[in-house]
Amino acid sequence: MSENLPEFTGYNFTFAFGALILCTLTMLIAVRMICRAAMVKGRSHQKRLLFSACIAGNGVWATHFVAMLGCANSMATTYNVPLTILSMFVAMGLFVPTWWSECRTPNRSRSPRTALLMTITVGSMHYIGIAARGDTGLEAIPPVWIILSLTVGFAFFYAGTLLLRQQRGRKRSLAAIAWVLGICSLHFMGMPDAYLSHETMGDMPQHIASLSLAETVGAGASTFFALACIFLLLEYQSARRKIEDSTRARSFADAALEGLVVTTGSVVLDANSAFWNLAGTRSNATYHLKNFFPVLATEEIVQKLIKKETPREIQMIRHDGERIPVEVYARESSWRGKPRTILAIIDLRARKETEATIKELAITDMLTGIGNRSFFVASLTDLLQDKTRNNPVVVFLVDIDRFKNINETCGHAMGDKVLSHIAKRLQLLVPQDAIMARIAGDEFAVACVLSPDDVTDFASYLALELKIPLPDGHDELPVSVSVGFAVSDDDMQDGGQLLHCSGIALLAAKQSGRGNVREYDRSFDSSIQNRIRLEREIQLGLERNEFFLEYQPIMSTLDRRLVGYEALLRWQHPERGRVPPDQFIGIAEDCGLIAQLGAWVVRKACRDAAGWENGLNVSVNVSPIQFTTSDLPNVIKAALDDAGLEAKRLSIEITENTFLQGKQNIEVLKALRTLGVGIVMDDFGTGYSSLSYLRDFQFDKVKIDRSFIWDMLNQPHSAAIVDAILSLGHGLGVDIVAEGIETAEQLAYLEERSCSLVQGYFIGRPSQTIAERPRTEVLESSVAA
Repeated sequence: MSENLPEFTGYNFTFAFGALILCTLTMLIAVRMICRAAMVKGRSHQKRLLFSACIAGNGVWATHFVAMLGCANSMATTYNVPLTILSMFVAMGLFVPTWWSECRTPNRSRSPRTALLMTITVGSMHYIGIAARGDTGLEAIPPVWIILSLTVGFAFFYAGTLLLRQQRGRKRSLAAIAWVLGICSLHFMGMPDAYLSHETMGDMPQHIASLSLAETVGAGASTFFALACIFLLLEYQSARRKIEDSTRARSFADAALEGLVVTTGSVVLDANSAFWNLAGTRSNATYHLKNFFPVLATEEIVQKLIKKETPREIQMIRHDGERIPVEVYARESSWRGKPRTILAIIDLRARKETEATIKELAITDMLTGIGNRSFFVASLTDLLQDKTRNNPVVVFLVDIDRFKNINETCGHAMGDKVLSHIAKRLQLLVPQDAIMARIAGDEFAVACVLSPDDVTDFASYLALELKIPLPDGHDELPVSVSVGFAVSDDDMQDGGQLLHCSGIALLAAKQSGRGNVREYDRSFDSSIQNRIRLEREIQLGLERNEFFLEYQPIMSTLDRRLVGYEALLRWQHPERGRVPPDQFIGIAEDCGLIAQLGAWVVRKACRDAAGWENGLNVSVNVSPIQFTTSDLPNVIKAALDDAGLEAKRLSIEITENTFLQGKQNIEVLKALRTLGVGIVMDDFGTGYSSLSYLRDFQFDKVKIDRSFIWDMLNQPHSAAIVDAILSLGHGLGVDIVAEGIETAEQLAYLEERSCSLVQGYFIGRPSQTIAERPRTEVLESSVAA
């Protein structure tokens, strides 16, 4: 075999070096095009494959003939034109299935299919090009060298395909080097000896042979460089589009109000300006999620957040160490062509401040600045349940004597000054840890832990110290107060019960004359007996059909048309006459009759609404007790089915206390929502008014408590609360209902602020027969006047 080895005597290696450069450029471009083609689909994928095959085939073909220039002195005068053209089209045509095969081969695969196709493609082009000579060059190559050249070429081609599949980024260029070695090995090992030496040159003219080969090389090289220029132009356009897309994406990301973070694992890859501003630093270092969010320290926690598909409220640590509340959303997305985790960070500080402000407004008496009844009862209950105290809890109720006379004689402004003055005096007189609130118009409550020996003396001390002249020198009606108090026993844990006992004591003190002090005593608690009688009479009233419903219309401010009615429970007692709801609803809740009474109300309202020709909706108040003492969803479904009423025509009204009794009530509300029944938040503003209720559950309507409507034209604080609730409703997309409209001025105020729905005596009084139109249509002429 050694005597058949190619001899390179007289070979011009300058052309070999040029061929090497040309081949290297060809394979680098091919690798780039294959990677790009694998990233797209459809027609774009097909175009990229075809263009890559053209460049690769033409480049390899041109490489072959540039290398042939080095041995031009031994080449034939002419080339067979059809075979020469065939060799070029074979190269370009066979590279199409070669690259198609590689694009569909999975990463990390060890399949040799692509290498085998490359060997066939390059080998076919090479040996057809050799056969294109007019002499017997192909026959001069020993078969063993043909096999060896193909084998060595295949080995390099296979190494290149493995590198292409297993490397990432710029390291994929190593595949081009292996392919270049494969092409060069196949070319030079597959050349006959006569092509590479001077001995067989013969008498052929050198300029004719060189000219023919030069024309072939010129055509191939020109075509390759034209295709390469097109490739460079496409690469430039692609890079420009990539920069523009990146700039546009960055601009959009920086324009977002919330922080956006791109992560892989626990490493922060990129973030927008909003996030870096929130973090108090800039992206000049490598950060991990745990640097800002300790609770997101591991990838497993982030994946759980993604699967949960709901936001999570956590603490964010700023660069300066400050902790701020944020809400985090997590999603899987593609970033720069790779799967990444995208976090959206929402700053909750403003929301928390707003919520705290509304909550503070809801539990604060606007006139005096101290707590209100809701705040007092909740705080008192907590105090009663505190087992660490050593003494009983005492509640003192302070009522201003003849306060009505003060308002009538000196005006309401003076009455407000008296209330403020009493509140300030109480703050100076009571212990620092005492709970204090204004629970009614002229009633103040104080709760504190005292020794039983000091209780009576402290009550007398309050009555004495609060006996003061009117502010601003008005001494014609000196202020005095009556005090009633009650001491808790060991088993008492309900703040409302202790407040009730002190209220009975206050009533006894006022019945004894002004400026008196009384302690709660069961002996004068006649209301207890009355309560027991009422419990029995409520049960009898249900059996004797003494209860009935009245319907108060609800009007839309958009077109002043009725949209529905609220069903109001009434009781016509045979002896007591008409009993107000506030005198029997609470008793029914306490004695366990509210479930039976509430079920009757729902059935009756559904039957009545089903018979209305106008087809308007009806809303029914539901007590929080009904959520735990009855199967409320089934009760309502049975009432709807029995009456044949569409579920969307029925709404239930609940108070915020419903949410204070555990997550079970939330599940009941979701079941009602599934039925199609509307859910309305009633008396909003009188409880804790937590924004989390509106965030966690989507209400159909929210009702502003009538107390704010009555005072909004005279009390700036009440007006501020009404405006805040209306703005909140607009922001959440929830209809706001204002109840208690009694004057045209109140209606005009609410219409000006786009309050969706209104009800009250001015709109229409409750009646057993429904109205066909709102009362405001009748009064429009008088309102205009």
